[in-house]
Amino acid sequence: MAQWQWTSDGVAAAGVRERGFTVVRQGQTVPGVLWQPAAISGRSPLVLMGHGGTGHKRNERMNMLGRLFAGDYGWCAAAIDGPAHGERGPADDPERSNYRLMWQRPNIVKSMIDDWRATLDGLCGLESVDASRVGYWGVSMGTMFGLPYVANESRVRAAVLGKAGMTGPSVVRSGIDAHFRQHAQNVHVPVLFTMQWDDERFDRTGQLTLFDMIAAKDKRLHAYPGEHSGNGPEAFVVQAEFLKRYL
Repeated sequence: MAQWQWTSDGVAAAGVRERGFTVVRQGQTVPGVLWQPAAISGRSPLVLMGHGGTGHKRNERMNMLGRLFAGDYGWCAAAIDGPAHGERGPADDPERSNYRLMWQRPNIVKSMIDDWRATLDGLCGLESVDASRVGYWGVSMGTMFGLPYVANESRVRAAVLGKAGMTGPSVVRSGIDAHFRQHAQNVHVPVLFTMQWDDERFDRTGQLTLFDMIAAKDKRLHAYPGEHSGNGPEAFVVQAEFLKRYL
């Protein structure tokens, strides 16, 4: 059984409390962070957030989303460091060997699925979390690990995925296409799939192919022009509103 431990008492600012934790599973420590409303009243939905490649649990996007979900929507939100990232890394450049070597580890995707399961087990034991209202948000590497997780986690009710696909440089480095083939057919919860029309890591056709492979009857595609588009506040509000329908 995994062991849960708080690593900080929490810092509250602008109505949001942030608190660090670790989950120890089979001798491996998984560092995480939880954002929740500073004034807790009852149980709230929970969104699990998977960061992108070379990122970490407290990078700019995770902080922004954690504060959006907790501050504006009154939810709890949690992120963990991916393998070889953040406190478990760092893999700070997809061109460097440590990032490539991460994908060569045996059972790397299954290990991350188990990390998320152990994390959710601990979070569902908190008085502030409604275990029946869990969502997932994760694009790019957050989808590379998150899509297989969502396919194997019955507690997740809806997911925001995307900026990933079946072809492109990131697929060559990771071999993730084999995992997508295995798991996309088992994703049945509602999915909002976001894609960059011109993405340097995942080809356009490969992203559309992955979207088609997802088995969910309720799935929606949001495409943004430009390599760095779709990263503004408006896009994240659209994604939050999608999750809100099901949480």
